[in-house]
Amino acid sequence: MEETKMESEFLEFDNLPFKLTVIEVLMYELELLGEPYNAADEFYERYKADYLTVSEEESLRRLEEYIERGTKYFTELKISRSLAPKIRYLYTGEEMNVYGDINPQWLDWEKYEDGEMFAITDISEREIKQFPNLKGITFNMYLDPPEELLRKLESWDIEINPQD
Repeated sequence: MEETKMESEFLEFDNLPFKLTVIEVLMYELELLGEPYNAADEFYERYKADYLTVSEEESLRRLEEYIERGTKYFTELKISRSLAPKIRYLYTGEEMNVYGDINPQWLDWEKYEDGEMFAITDISEREIKQFPNLKGITFNMYLDPPEELLRKLESWDIEINPQD
């Protein structure tokens, strides 16, 4: 019984890309999740001498550690349920800090940005109901959100803002 109580203190996510948009607001914009995760600066400091001149293969090899560490960090990050009312609008776009801290050089675009890692393709009703003040979401990714997702958001009275 105690475990259920502990879980209820934190937001629950079924879709990592949706969680990342929430983290962008709470960690980077509102600074409510402690010190922002900052792997991008670490990456550039570590490889400043040659990150622009090494092969793409070498860059991808170097990025693997950052991608794995960042993905693990954000997947495991617990977010207090008490912060949910702070979320009023969400934005998802390539320039988000959270994405850069997972993949600092934005390499292997199809796998990490266009693909399942960052594109919001679904949001569950369980997830969305945790955010009582969420009014709208702007989608500004290279891939358009699926029509089914847009219909669900509209049925939940979430305003959908098209890509810029």
